[in-house]
Amino acid sequence: MFCQVCNEAIDSEHSLEHHLVYEHRPRELASRLASEWEAEELGSEE
Repeated sequence: MFCQVCNEAIDSEHSLEHHLVYEHRPRELASRLASEWEAEELGSEE
């Protein structure tokens, strides 16, 4: 998995979320990704 912003290799989705927030701070993107992952965890449709 790679960061969409800087293409750095990331270990996991959880790490990617933190990387986006702390390295790039694209709050809208990070929130949207977090919401998508939450929905997936809850078994919701895309």
